[in-house]
Amino acid sequence: MTQRSTGDGAPRRPATRAVAAVAVLAVLAVLAALVVVLVVRPGTGGSRSPSASSSGTTGADAGATPDPRLPVPGDLLRADDLRALGGPPTWTVGRTDANTAGNGLGSVCQQERYADPDGLAALVRTFRASRPARRTAVQSIEVSRTARQAARAFRTVERWYAGCRAARLQLLDAYRVDGVGDRAAILTLRIWRAPVTTVTVGLARTRSVTTSTVSTTVGRTAPGPRRTMRTLAASVARLCPRSGAPACVRQASYRRVPPPVAGGEAGVLAVADLPPVGRVDRPWVATGSTRFRADRPTTGCDRTQFFRDGAIRARTRTYLVPQAALPARFGLTESYGVFRSRRAAARFVAGVRASVAGCERRDLATRVGAERRPARGLDASAWDVTTEVSASQEVRFRLGVVRVGRYAAQLTFSPSDTADMPRSGFDALVVRAGDRLREPGTLGR
Repeated sequence: MTQRSTGDGAPRRPATRAVAAVAVLAVLAVLAALVVVLVVRPGTGGSRSPSASSSGTTGADAGATPDPRLPVPGDLLRADDLRALGGPPTWTVGRTDANTAGNGLGSVCQQERYADPDGLAALVRTFRASRPARRTAVQSIEVSRTARQAARAFRTVERWYAGCRAARLQLLDAYRVDGVGDRAAILTLRIWRAPVTTVTVGLARTRSVTTSTVSTTVGRTAPGPRRTMRTLAASVARLCPRSGAPACVRQASYRRVPPPVAGGEAGVLAVADLPPVGRVDRPWVATGSTRFRADRPTTGCDRTQFFRDGAIRARTRTYLVPQAALPARFGLTESYGVFRSRRAAARFVAGVRASVAGCERRDLATRVGAERRPARGLDASAWDVTTEVSASQEVRFRLGVVRVGRYAAQLTFSPSDTADMPRSGFDALVVRAGDRLREPGTLGR
């Protein structure tokens, strides 16, 4: 049989055909390996799926020793563990998987599929209960490559909830939990929409393992911090061997603390701090803070001035609900500054009080309500002020001031007839502004 010639006239030998066939098989083998990698590492950032790794025997890996760092379903809470949340309902387990389906967002405020997209593995389990309150819960476990990456994952989950921007959602309380892992916290949020829903977040890290349990309660029978702490301790106790810290749960205790940094500018209110107004079902939006370009009073009733009273830096920020049909005058403004000393900051606050106290004498069209002290032991005050602008029209606003050390903040809220926050809600916001002044990095400390 006549051999077919190549382009240079030389005959193609059978050995050459064999080499080409081997090369094709090698390419196919590489492609097959890539397909296996894509199956084992779904999602973003190379996160490994525990659905393939937790059993330790998949395909060619049969008989291989499982990676002791990777979680298995037995590391997750069981239905009986959630009885610590209180109440008689019976909990049932929903799904348990690596959170690779859908968008991966299993709870309100969660922003990404994984807090550590470069982690080794993740597992998620859902729970449901009914009567007397409708409750759901979701627990997640993420194993990072290092303890430092797990610490970042912990802070990421904290920022998801402390900086949540959902409509009518408010961050109520924050707690530090000691004796559970390397770091643990509890956050309580409320969605002010009928029926009222409470979201409780228990979050902990032990070495390179991070876990969170987010419970949602429809109604006002949500678990308090003590019950949430017990569930959190139970979840971490199951993870102690996985993290390499056999005794990572000790005598657990908790205490109320200022809310975690929300991820925006330190020292300033976060959107999640703000209560809902009226029946407005749109989220608050905050503008970027700006420096004071001139020393001017912050309200018509207030004649105090930041720089004149000793501030060395001062900024202001405005909060609006732009998607709602509200009057142009509606909004909240926070002005805050750092002073040269505690005495200078206290003098500023005293000046605000004196100016508001004399407002009615200076302006006969203005009425000032009684001064309120929102919290014992906190240098803070709040007032309701009403100014008559015509025979048939009045303008109302709420005014507050708070000082923490040599830092001070002033709040001015201008409501509308249909969009107002209760007096107690504004007073709590003044207290929260004081909490935010304690954040590290406030105005370049």
